[in-house]
Amino acid sequence: MAQPGKTKKRAKHVASLELPPGTFRRFISELSHPDKLLYLACALFAAIALWLVTGAWNPPMQYRPGYVPPSEIHPRVQFSVLDPLATAKAERDAENEAKSVYLNEPAKLDRLRARLQSIIVQLTTAKQFDVEVERLWNEFFPIADDDVTPVSPMEREEQFQKLKALFARENMLTAFEQNIANALKPFASRGIMAPEQLDEKQGQAASIIVVTPGPNATKQVISQNDVLKAQVFESIRANLKTHLESLAKGEDISFLVQAVDFWVEKNLPGTLTIDKIATAKEREDAVAAVEPVMHIYSTKDAVVLPGKPLDAIGIELLHAEHRAYIDQRSFFSKTIYSLAILGMYYALGTLCAIYLVFKCPSILKDLNEYLLFLIPTCATIALGYWFDDRWQAEIIPAMILAMTVSIVYRQEFALLVTACVSLAIVLTSGTSLVAFVTIAATCSAATLSMNRIRSRNKLIFVGLWAGVVAFTTKYGVSIVSGQPATMALLQAAAWQGVYAVGAGFLMTGLLPFVEKAYGILTDISLLELGDAAHPLLQKLAQRAPGTYNHSITVASIAESAADSIAANGLLVRVGAYFHDIGKMMKPEYFIENQNASDNRHEGLNPAISTLVIIAHVKDGADLARQNRLPRAIIDFIEQHHGTTLVEYFYRVASAKVEANPDEREVDETIYRYPGPKPQTKEAAVLMICDAVESACRTLVEPTASRIEALVEELSMKRLLDGQFDECGLTLRELRQIQSSVTKSLTAVYHGRVKYPSSQPA
Repeated sequence: MAQPGKTKKRAKHVASLELPPGTFRRFISELSHPDKLLYLACALFAAIALWLVTGAWNPPMQYRPGYVPPSEIHPRVQFSVLDPLATAKAERDAENEAKSVYLNEPAKLDRLRARLQSIIVQLTTAKQFDVEVERLWNEFFPIADDDVTPVSPMEREEQFQKLKALFARENMLTAFEQNIANALKPFASRGIMAPEQLDEKQGQAASIIVVTPGPNATKQVISQNDVLKAQVFESIRANLKTHLESLAKGEDISFLVQAVDFWVEKNLPGTLTIDKIATAKEREDAVAAVEPVMHIYSTKDAVVLPGKPLDAIGIELLHAEHRAYIDQRSFFSKTIYSLAILGMYYALGTLCAIYLVFKCPSILKDLNEYLLFLIPTCATIALGYWFDDRWQAEIIPAMILAMTVSIVYRQEFALLVTACVSLAIVLTSGTSLVAFVTIAATCSAATLSMNRIRSRNKLIFVGLWAGVVAFTTKYGVSIVSGQPATMALLQAAAWQGVYAVGAGFLMTGLLPFVEKAYGILTDISLLELGDAAHPLLQKLAQRAPGTYNHSITVASIAESAADSIAANGLLVRVGAYFHDIGKMMKPEYFIENQNASDNRHEGLNPAISTLVIIAHVKDGADLARQNRLPRAIIDFIEQHHGTTLVEYFYRVASAKVEANPDEREVDETIYRYPGPKPQTKEAAVLMICDAVESACRTLVEPTASRIEALVEELSMKRLLDGQFDECGLTLRELRQIQSSVTKSLTAVYHGRVKYPSSQPA
């Protein structure tokens, strides 16, 4: 029977042999941490927001202007579109058939009748056939011409006498007036249209609308032929003959019938006047009432023919077909499609999250940094969807995102994000594989050109280079995919190049905002920040000249060392300028600013001296924040000593304890800097160079071998002290740093030949 002690030891031994968790388990463990639930919630919200913005429950329209279909495009469902030509014809027909509106003035016929009655009265009451009577009586006879036989004056006078005799009868005048009124009355309500009042735009309408204004206003539709003056007079003539012959009573009054007939024909007025405003309104109403004529396409009809670029008409037809297809989709199909799109978003997001967990974990440790990555990425997809639908300019937001990620994070991460964003834009907007290749290639070209930005012109040149890539990729891949080499394709490719160049110019203007938002420094900002005229550096040179000279020397040495391991040498140089600005608060407590006979630490307790020395880190960080220095520079100030030991005062304190056993044992933590340890390779380089440069000043004869030994000793001491545990510095890089620092210090503190007649320099 196994003993309990041995069983426990065996279990511990087996547990110690367990393999570390794999990549997938580490990823799941990282995301399942309670602090990451908020991050997952933000990602979920971002995916839903994209789903809403891009309308991702329906598939997008796949065709764009200029695309040349290789074969006929048939509709997926039957749909109808407005037939503009047929609709225009129907509207024209409706306008032509619209009735004209006329205003009727019956009073004109009343005035005609009154005038006729007045003339008859004057004629019948005349005592003799004088000149005035003859003039009035001649109105009842036509003027002689080739077609009319003239009536002699004698005959006219004879007929005048007959007229007088006829109207001499009792009540004859009253009867005449009544019969004339009865003969004209039927035509007063309908109206009479004179030839000059006929509407030229009457068109095909056979009827008109007659409006009789007044207290008893009427509106009636009447046949046009029934009111034309020529046709109306024939009816009036018949009425006049009937009514006048009723007055004959056995006598021959044909002369009176003919005379009145001629006079009425000559003086008959038109009582209808065209109402242009009402007529126009009637035609507008007729046109508005026309139903649009629709052209129906079945699934067997060809919407677009092959071999021709899609123009505005073809695109509109395809949009109509797409709308009809979307309208008939079921809720189930929309749900499935939505889940597929959301799944794509989550898959691409997971791919980026895996990279962040293992390569850029700092983004997932701060919610603000995470949102600064998530929001622009989602905004790029949304803008790409919107830009593609209108101008096919989705390359602009994609390229700006690629350059931003390259500047803020890493180029390899920018390539990954660009690929994911390009795929998301293509799938949500419905563009082709050509668009994906063009966006990905252009953004990759821009990303790979973003290694160092030492001038603002760099971003413009990046845009120009990306524009060339965009043009050639769009044109070449389109040709490979089967598109003919037309001017339309050349123009579309040229626009992609223009968009890429424009993105470079936009990024030039956006760069200061990107730097401020993300708290990063480009070479442009570093060069501006490293100007010797900076107020803080000026104050440092005035208050602590020794520290200023030390900082300048360290900056030169550290830049070369950083460049030797492919780190950011310019960043280290600028960081070195400011790393000791805290010493200007109490410059006399630091040896580089002291005279040989002036040491402020004499008589101070070692612990107090240590506090004064250590305080320059906090004072420097506070000064940097007050002067709004970037976070990267503040990191150099806080990390350039890490958690190293202030050895001089620690040894003094230890010596006192050894000399006096009653003293309390020295607490080493009191004599260490608060940290943090260097978090980047650049901070580690500055730590080494700062320590070595200060120590080199103590060498009596700084030969190359002594400098090399000193560099080796101090850098290994910090390595063994764990100061480089959090910066990712490798032993190989440490060796390269040592070699570079040794060369730089040897050049600075080189030996000199002593001449017998001169004093040592």
